[in-house]
Amino acid sequence: MDNHGFFQFVLYKLISISVQLVLLYIVVLGCEWLAEKKGYNIMERSFLVTLVSLPIITFIIWTIIIYRFKLF
Repeated sequence: MDNHGFFQFVLYKLISISVQLVLLYIVVLGCEWLAEKKGYNIMERSFLVTLVSLPIITFIIWTIIIYRFKLF
């Protein structure tokens, strides 16, 4: 891989990870907004955010692992 290809690869990975983190942050903010609207206390809010964001994070991590080892 030459220098130009490496730079494009790094830039693509950086943008990809940034987009994933921004989307996850939007999901967390959506959960917080829903919890505020429903009037939940802090424990119920944290449970709701964890309940929604943990499967998304797990899916992202498993996708990275499967892609890296080329299992499929």
